Amino acid sequence: MSFRNCSAHAHARENASLARATMRLSALCCLAATATAATAATATATDQYYGEDTWVVVVGASRYFANYRHAGNALAVRKAARRFGVPRDRILVLLAEDPTLDARNPMRGEVYLHANQKFTDNLAVDDDGSYADVDYANEEVTPELVRNLLTGRYDSSTPKSKRLDSNEHSNIFVYFTGHGGDEFLKFHDADELSAKELALTFAEMRAKRRFKRCILVVDTCQAGSLFKYLDNSTSGILAMASAKLGENAYASPADATTGVALADRFTEQAIRWLSSTGSEPGATWGHFVHQMTRARTGSTLEVYDKAWGSALDWRSAPIRAFLGDPPGEEHSLTFAEL
Repeated sequence: MSFRNCSAHAHARENASLARATMRLSALCCLAATATAATAATATATDQYYGEDTWVVVVGASRYFANYRHAGNALAVRKAARRFGVPRDRILVLLAEDPTLDARNPMRGEVYLHANQKFTDNLAVDDDGSYADVDYANEEVTPELVRNLLTGRYDSSTPKSKRLDSNEHSNIFVYFTGHGGDEFLKFHDADELSAKELALTFAEMRAKRRFKRCILVVDTCQAGSLFKYLDNSTSGILAMASAKLGENAYASPADATTGVALADRFTEQAIRWLSSTGSEPGATWGHFVHQMTRARTGSTLEVYDKAWGSALDWRSAPIRAFLGDPPGEEHSLTFAEL
């Protein structure tokens, strides 16, 4: 073979190698572009669930030290929201009775969620050492106050720190705990918030553009009955109940130190999950519902999504879209073991 032929063959091999390398590089670039586009699309889809800000309203409707668990439930949800990054001034807490400084509390100044074990996470104190804010307490916590707070009907004397200053771009998480029955939630064993009043309240909120989307969670006996009248006028709401109509919600076992139950089983399980797997970035409300089984809570979780009214699947909604602030915010608190 002549030198010229050898040289031609060498050039041909080099060209073929270069072509193969170019093809591999092009394929890698396409894969990278596809992955980037997919990631961007996923991020964009996830971002659609977030509001411009997040507000949390927590209501413990029960009076008397024997109902310590309802205050414990409420304060645990409040602390979870703080650890997810919701600022103090966007969390409103209403307690019909606060056991923190009650003379019957053997650990005055402290409230805990888990019974008969070492007490390590005081719900009455944030991780930065500051005491938890209770915005409305004792006799002032009434169904009327709840309706006025949610709908924005305030006296001129109501300070800004006690107002729900949300708007049509805000996500809201609302949590109720207490004693309930068929279509009502009891306050102080003397008054009731009815299912019709609840629906009218959220319809007024929607008409006033008080939220973008809202998740409502109720932990009471027969809690699902409170959602009976939610409809298209309350679009944007996902409601979850700890027990369906005709079914009890159950307290956790009593604590030997305090002599009362410290939490209800539904909320205690919810906080356990939120403080572990639920605190991970990819956690969704679909995952939450999957975890809240009857075997764990003793009752049947009921989800009412007819008023959600969105093409977005609520099951894919991030936990942090309703119990945290939008991405990009910086927060000092982190989850500890609850």
